Amino acid sequence: MPRITFKETLYNLIDRLTEKERTRLLERLRTKRVKLSPFKKDKIDSILSDVKATDLYEDTFLKDLEDGLKRSSVYK
Repeated sequence: MPRITFKETLYNLIDRLTEKERTRLLERLRTKRVKLSPFKKDKIDSILSDVKATDLYEDTFLKDLEDGLKRSSVYK
């Protein structure tokens, strides 16, 4: 399974902008410093308990969610 990087995602978003939106974005980048902060991830158990507390999902979905989170690149 291919990994999608931040750079690729950013380029995809920029490609979808109109010419006017791109011009505004470039002007903003020239005049305003972009502040990036580290991504803070929650513990998998915390995510699962929040989803389970909604009482909207079946156990099979919760198990699939847990498995998917454990395999995700964010939690490796």
